[in-house]
Amino acid sequence: MFILVALLIALIPAIAALYPFIKGNAANEWLDDESSPMADLERRWDSALSGIKSAELEYSIGNLEEDNYTWLRQEYMREAALVMRSMELEEEQEAELLAAIEVEIREVKERISGKDAPPDDSQASQGPASSV
Repeated sequence: MFILVALLIALIPAIAALYPFIKGNAANEWLDDESSPMADLERRWDSALSGIKSAELEYSIGNLEEDNYTWLRQEYMREAALVMRSMELEEEQEAELLAAIEVEIREVKERISGKDAPPDDSQASQGPASSV
């Protein structure tokens, strides 16, 4: 029994120390760049959604007239649609960039492997024949 308690006492700090590494995503959240375009889009998205919710609440309790509610709702919906479109464009641009990087990597690998390869037999046979 004493050994079991000792093992538990030793494992608790070890688990607490290793938890951030095991968890992964939560430990790296602080590394996200708050000035990135995607972070800006996320802030705009949150703002549009909270604006819609606020306008609906104000209208439902009677603090907002129907004309003003309709206008606010349209504006926030337009902003949300723009953000969604921008997010899709960001993802498409990211995919295009990754594809371009893959092509560049492939070309570099081909160039490197081409330099390391011995010369072709066809080139070697043409060299002495042209000098004769």
